[in-house]
Amino acid sequence: MEGAVLPKALTRFNIDWVWDGKPAILQSRAIDSTGYVQPKINQLRAVRGTRSIYHNNAIQSWKVSENGEVSNVQVY
Repeated sequence: MEGAVLPKALTRFNIDWVWDGKPAILQSRAIDSTGYVQPKINQLRAVRGTRSIYHNNAIQSWKVSENGEVSNVQVY
């Protein structure tokens, strides 16, 4: 964790990772002070439906392409 860890605030973090040049998907998941674990997108949709666009707190996934380009993707 980097900087102060405060309730109801984003917290910057990092982890060492050695990329081998192959496509990869990186994911980040949070657990709050009550023990609530950030859900996968399919778990969230099972509760909120597919039309909910607000409060999307699902796990964030990032695709790293062979050329090093990074994009935000949804992994079910």
